[in-house]
Amino acid sequence: MTQESVKALSDGELAQVIAWAQDEQKARAENRKRETIAKIKEMAQAVGVSVSVGGARGRPPSAKKKAGSDK
Repeated sequence: MTQESVKALSDGELAQVIAWAQDEQKARAENRKRETIAKIKEMAQAVGVSVSVGGARGRPPSAKKKAGSDK
C-alpha cells in the first residue's frame, strides 16, 4: 500500500483500514507475548527452574481516599 493509495480512500474506507491495522497490531503483540512466554518457560525448564507468568502487570492499584472523607 502506498501513500497515494491511502490518499485515494474515502473517509469511511480510511477509518476501516485504520481499524483493521489496529486489530492486526494487537494480534501481533499478543502473538509476540505468547511466543516470549513460551520461550521463557522452555529455557527455564532446560535448567530445571519452574516459572509462573501471571496475568497482572505492574503494581496493584492503590486505595484511593473517598471525596470528603478527611475527617
